Amino acid sequence: MDKNFDNQVQRNLMGKRLEREGNVLEAMSLYEANIAENFVGSFPYRRLAILYSKRKLISEEVRVLEKAVLVFKTLASSNRTDINPKLNEFQERLDKAMNKISE
Repeated sequence: MDKNFDNQVQRNLMGKRLEREGNVLEAMSLYEANIAENFVGSFPYRRLAILYSKRKLISEEVRVLEKAVLVFKTLASSNRTDINPKLNEFQERLDKAMNKISE
């Protein structure tokens, strides 16, 4: 794997630790850095969507989920078998979040 991917994985691991320690905002900034770089795993998208949802920041939740759908759509043609289930999960979550906005 490339150095950038390794850095992103390290950010995810550090974010996880920061969350456990109660430093959720710091963790979120690490996850945000990863999604800004189109991280190819589901972890930072999932965590941010959950954290924004808990804070009732639905527009932020939608933004993260839209980004996840976009990233995983671009990966759909790869040989990875985990892409379509994750893409479907993020699309479903996005639809639910969009429904919250229209309520």
